[in-house]
Amino acid sequence: ILILDEPTSTLTESESAALFRIMKSLKEKGIGIIYISHRMSEVFGECDRVSILRDGTYIGTYDISQTSPKEVVSRMVGREIGDMYPEKCGETPGGPPLFEVRNFSDGIRFRNISFDLREGEILGLAGLVGAGRSEVAQAICGLRKKLSGEVYYKGEKINIGSPKDAIKNGIVYLTEDRKSLGLFLELSIKANISAMKVKNISKRGLVQKALEDRQAQMYVEMLDIKCSSIDKPVSSLSGGNQQKVLLSKLLTVKPKVIIMDEPTRGIDVGAKAEIHRLLRNLANEGTGIIMISSELPEIIGMCDRVIVMHEGVINGEVGLQELNEKRIIQLASGI
Repeated sequence: ILILDEPTSTLTESESAALFRIMKSLKEKGIGIIYISHRMSEVFGECDRVSILRDGTYIGTYDISQTSPKEVVSRMVGREIGDMYPEKCGETPGGPPLFEVRNFSDGIRFRNISFDLREGEILGLAGLVGAGRSEVAQAICGLRKKLSGEVYYKGEKINIGSPKDAIKNGIVYLTEDRKSLGLFLELSIKANISAMKVKNISKRGLVQKALEDRQAQMYVEMLDIKCSSIDKPVSSLSGGNQQKVLLSKLLTVKPKVIIMDEPTRGIDVGAKAEIHRLLRNLANEGTGIIMISSELPEIIGMCDRVIVMHEGVINGEVGLQELNEKRIIQLASGI
């Protein structure tokens, strides 16, 4: 028996296809495979039966041929959920750029990167693993050194030499690694939410418990974070609720631009849908969002426009009306 737990979470499309071929070969040899995944396309494409767990409880086992992705999702979350991706306005947001990146290079992972972002737009940054997407995002936010490049906010040049500078200018970065880089796992939910804006809840240099509790409770309710107490360690939460805490932490500084690196990696489909709705609501309120994701359905379902990188450079841009997997894969492959 072979147990595979989210085996494709960091694989490219071609690597995933190779894995599925190996699985098929093992199956033909009589080896049983338990395949754990949140990706419905993989479950329905590669499995014969699906067993569903919810909150540690066994819900049931179903033949793939006798059920559907929508039914599985409903059983997983214990309720009906709407479309996975919120409705878009139907056209790419117009107007002058809210945020501009010009001629970014680090001499190693990316070069000559230029793009703009408009108010209320969700801009996708797509590409294969190793294309340089995360490195560009980190350089923009002062987390990675660059050799050249300029950043503009509403037409004015801003200088970002550190994450502190980025936050001061209303730009925040949601890391792809929430457990190691995004959260203080052993600290409380409220301490994590307050971490970037301690001034909001302090008087004379001392944190005021009542203010901290009020702020944390506000975000718990706003983002529907499921927890028994804001004093519980954030490590006690599910992956989806941890991600909501991380997003809450960023929202405390009232950002104008949010750069999100794999915002729904490793979380269940119900939490994914909730985070997708939160992001669309933020965009509708005027926030500019840059989304990096290795999941093409997410890029296509969420983004108003997509920039595609290949081996450290931008290989093309895909507008809302032309968004499809084939075109993005072509550009990501250098075609």
